[in-house]
Amino acid sequence: MTEPMPDALAERLGPLLGRAHEAHRRLSLQALAPLGLSVKAVGAMTVLEAEGPLSQRRLAERQGIDRTTMVAVVDELERHGAVERRRDPGDRRANALRLTASGRRLLARARRAVAGAEEAFLAPLPEPEQRRLRAALRLLVESGPQA
Repeated sequence: MTEPMPDALAERLGPLLGRAHEAHRRLSLQALAPLGLSVKAVGAMTVLEAEGPLSQRRLAERQGIDRTTMVAVVDELERHGAVERRRDPGDRRANALRLTASGRRLLARARRAVAGAEEAFLAPLPEPEQRRLRAALRLLVESGPQA
């Protein structure tokens, strides 16, 4: 069990977001463990499914992760047979990552696992509050000040 947050931090946004992120991440990792997937790998498959083939660099940009981390994520997905590299028709010097049929099936399983983790994480909140939380976070992420 997680140590209770000190009262001195309980009203500060950073510590609250950090604790919430860690709790959600822990649940997600537990749910994905039987599939041998990381949260970032599921994110990469989700973006590839939604946007189609992307270069490794562009996929990292879309996920907001650094290039070194992206290399590890792509290696993980290749081990699972979830992605393949093909020549990028828009830039013959580059490769584009594509989600394979096996990757689509794995993503469907991963989505169910992550949905269960998310449901468990949000269980203390009534459904209307869950929707408001998602909307508020989306607003902060999409229109908040950028560093």
